[in-house]
Amino acid sequence: MPHYLTRTLHRNYQVELLNAFTNNDPDLSPPNIIVHGFRSTGKTTTLKEYFNSRHELLSCWVNAVEMVTGKPFAQHVAVQVSRILKDKFPGIAAKEYDPLSAEDFSLLAKFLYNTFAQYQNLDKRYGIYVILDEFDKIDELDIELLPKFLKLHELIPNIFKLEIRFIHVISGSSFLGYYCNYNIPTIVFPIYNQDETSDIVHHVKGKELGSCPQLSSKIEQFESPVHSQRLCNEIAKNFITLIIQAFHSYTGNDPAILIEMIEGKWDSYVDSITEQNYKDPPALYKANLELFKNTGDTLIGNDDDNEIEDYGNENLNKTDQNGSTSKSITKSQFTNNAYEISTMSKYLLIAAYLTSYLNPRFDSKVFSKKSHLRAGRSSYGRRHKMDTNPRYLQPSLFSLERLLAIFQSIYPVHISKELHSDFIQKDTHMRANVEVYENLSELNSLKLITSAINKSVDYLHEKVKWKVNVSWEIITEISRTVDFDIAEYFSDIHE
Repeated sequence: MPHYLTRTLHRNYQVELLNAFTNNDPDLSPPNIIVHGFRSTGKTTTLKEYFNSRHELLSCWVNAVEMVTGKPFAQHVAVQVSRILKDKFPGIAAKEYDPLSAEDFSLLAKFLYNTFAQYQNLDKRYGIYVILDEFDKIDELDIELLPKFLKLHELIPNIFKLEIRFIHVISGSSFLGYYCNYNIPTIVFPIYNQDETSDIVHHVKGKELGSCPQLSSKIEQFESPVHSQRLCNEIAKNFITLIIQAFHSYTGNDPAILIEMIEGKWDSYVDSITEQNYKDPPALYKANLELFKNTGDTLIGNDDDNEIEDYGNENLNKTDQNGSTSKSITKSQFTNNAYEISTMSKYLLIAAYLTSYLNPRFDSKVFSKKSHLRAGRSSYGRRHKMDTNPRYLQPSLFSLERLLAIFQSIYPVHISKELHSDFIQKDTHMRANVEVYENLSELNSLKLITSAINKSVDYLHEKVKWKVNVSWEIITEISRTVDFDIAEYFSDIHE
């Protein structure tokens, strides 16, 4: 097995495809390759490991996230190509051309033509691989930008010892669908399954946490150095496993989010280690129940100090059956990943959660303005409670029309009168207005609600589907800040 296959976890097939499509001789490789996969599927990591291992291949990176529009792309490509050639062939006295002169693709082709002409004395031909990472993440993405890169090699005659090759890293399948007829070789990175996700998280964080100085110094107080490292590794491994088991239903098969959770909770976990529990994983787990019950996400703002203090006092000195004291949640932990959003945004988010998790079949009865919230068969029309709580499942897609209808039903009339006097109301029902869509856009930009498409979201289009992207803990916290009992809507469901 080639050495570069052992550096990536669960991506050997994709690396083999990369090896088949890339070669130092440009005659043996296609001018364009597409690498496609959703977030946290290992695209960038695999590419970096591969090209770092293949030292004979000339490669450079351009990160599209740094671009506001596609216009600077040509200049960045020119800069990176110029830099890699100087580093690889320092002995060649080549005339320097200003890479910033490549303001568009025709000028980029001219720049590459003039630059490549300076290296005709090379002993063999070389391909220069330019990796365009996160290509579809440009804020103002032009649909014609990718074809310009796909056709760039046609503007440069293949008479030179150097040829340019592009690798386009794309996340959105909808964006990729525009170019399905171009017949570009595509390497697909599928989403990891649960076992693969667990392997990756253990691989990335296991050794790091096992050698953590904070943990080592604590264990060495109770054990000899001969056994302390083994115990540190076991504690780290158990902690990672507990995080995965506790939060996998929330994070899905996303190693990046799980790693963030591990990093955020590790210090508190180590602080709770005592001489009584360092060899007893169940006792150590019980001493940190709050860590594994809460994601640490919240939607409260920095001004809600009193609420944080109240929450901390309620959880202070909670003692389990074994006499261990649970560590109270600190203010910094409680406000982790906090967002400052308006009251209207909070109700929109609550409506989005209800819309994603409740059956639309019973909307007319559950959200009727003519009566209070009903429970049991009178509202849901069934003889038995549901066996599975819908909020334990994945959120369902919903239309904007249904979201606004539920939002109108739950949004308090007195708030709309006191705080938003510009609303046009009739019979206590709000009409849709610009402010609603501004708040909807804000929630979308914060990724608290997401659409089924990645780019150019038209909030008014009836075919655009949405879903909520927050956990039960977050939505209950935000509901509490506006005195809205969201749990009542799930009260007739088995836990």
